[in-house]
Amino acid sequence: MISVIKVFNTLRDLCNEDQRGFITPEVFNSFAQLVQENVYEKMKSDLLNTVRLRKSNMDLGGIDSRHTDMKEVMSDYIREESLDNTSLTEARFTPSENVFEKPHDLDRIISIHADTDKEDLRSSAESHQCDIVYDLEKASMLMRSNLSSPTSSFPLALISDKIEVLPDSTSSITLMYYRRPTSRLGNGDLDRDNYPAYVVSSFGQANGVMVIDPNLSRNFDLPTDYQDEVILEFAEMIGVRLRDPMISAYATQEQAQS
Repeated sequence: MISVIKVFNTLRDLCNEDQRGFITPEVFNSFAQLVQENVYEKMKSDLLNTVRLRKSNMDLGGIDSRHTDMKEVMSDYIREESLDNTSLTEARFTPSENVFEKPHDLDRIISIHADTDKEDLRSSAESHQCDIVYDLEKASMLMRSNLSSPTSSFPLALISDKIEVLPDSTSSITLMYYRRPTSRLGNGDLDRDNYPAYVVSSFGQANGVMVIDPNLSRNFDLPTDYQDEVILEFAEMIGVRLRDPMISAYATQEQAQS
């Protein structure tokens, strides 16, 4: 994880040499989630670039493989979750056995297994991997086909705003997916319901000293190797907001050198 204190203090010093700073916790928190999302997208782009390196035989391989390193970094965002129709919000949707709510932190689906109610879900005899379809028209064509119509052994998952598994006898699924980053507690535990935040417990009017609240503050759910990327992303955004050409120039210069 990346310490929210380190990032805030660095930005405060960058914004104003006398350390009273243009940046406030409110401004910082208003950008924090967007900054984290942008850096996460860069991480995914880095992984894609290593795939290209590997295909062109430019990756060193073995313990020096950049592709392996990036796969390990992104593995922290792989999550497996069991879903059933009780996860649906009844106030806005009538529950159906074969329809499931997407996790709120879903980024990209890796796989879906249907009728998995065993401890080791994917190795269960009752577990069947679904073909994943995002096109309703294609799903309709498959349903009408005598050859490719979904069965309990060869189920189909239609992905829209929810996940519908066909045939409709499916009552539970296991979803493996890449999650979007949220935040980390001080001990490193994942907090799936909150985003990075610098929360102040007290503020000295005379000396301008802020004391952080460790219980309410949240760290970035990103690898420490990307701390500089977080700071540069903040610097660029804050530079635009403050119309400070020095801050904007610093961010642009650092990005050009990276």
